[in-house]
Amino acid sequence: MISSKEYVIKTMVSLLANPKKKFSQNFLIDYQTVIKTVDALNGKSKTIIEIGPGLGALSEEIVNRNYLLYAYEIDQTMVNHLESFFKNKNNFHVIQGDFLKQDLKYDELISVVSNIPYSLTTPIIEKVILLPLQIESFVFMVQKEAGLRIMAKKGSKDYSPLSIFLSYLGKMEVVNKVSRDKFLPSPNVDSIVLKLTFNKNRDYQKEKKLYQLLNNSFRMRRKTLYNNLHNIENIKEILFRCNIKENARPEELELNDYLKILELI
Repeated sequence: MISSKEYVIKTMVSLLANPKKKFSQNFLIDYQTVIKTVDALNGKSKTIIEIGPGLGALSEEIVNRNYLLYAYEIDQTMVNHLESFFKNKNNFHVIQGDFLKQDLKYDELISVVSNIPYSLTTPIIEKVILLPLQIESFVFMVQKEAGLRIMAKKGSKDYSPLSIFLSYLGKMEVVNKVSRDKFLPSPNVDSIVLKLTFNKNRDYQKEKKLYQLLNNSFRMRRKTLYNNLHNIENIKEILFRCNIKENARPEELELNDYLKILELI
């Protein structure tokens, strides 16, 4: 079983490799975490995209459940290991390269899963949620504090364009909390597994415009919404029509407020 301390140590020795800090390699060694994470992929999609499989702890369980898995891995050493381990599995495909630079094209309904490198949390999440693809769900593990920021509500200091946008895209939920001792090497922080179940009949162009509006609105948190959006034509009138005060700050608005602004731009 890949998700065991013994397997990780034995395999890394055989590969003559050490975990690479530049790739944030902390290998999962807890099978219960694997089970709970893969259980969250419990929808209609039978094609799974995995980002950063590493040694393949999640991959093994996904493949054994007969999903069709496409795994994107940047580390050639890990790619070589995965190709060898899954050589007799027709439902496993590994793609070597930086996921952030990949042009993904899938016609079928897919789900995405990832133990996201802490240093790439926002770029990878943004890449996935802005893909114009039929995505049923996105199950991802991140640093616990980052996960709580992602789930932040209006009025919180952690309320952000990303947290608002995710609430627009679908249903966010906590799958599991994972302590730091479930990894080898052990990171300095605990983790959390989150799941985004996307709404159906998505409007990708509207989503892109909304996320751009949100990022512009929060460009400088200490400034008012009006100051952050002053480049938009007739923004003063738009805010008035939306019953939003000129001196309102971006963290004081709800998702529906931003949707109203978007409709009038």
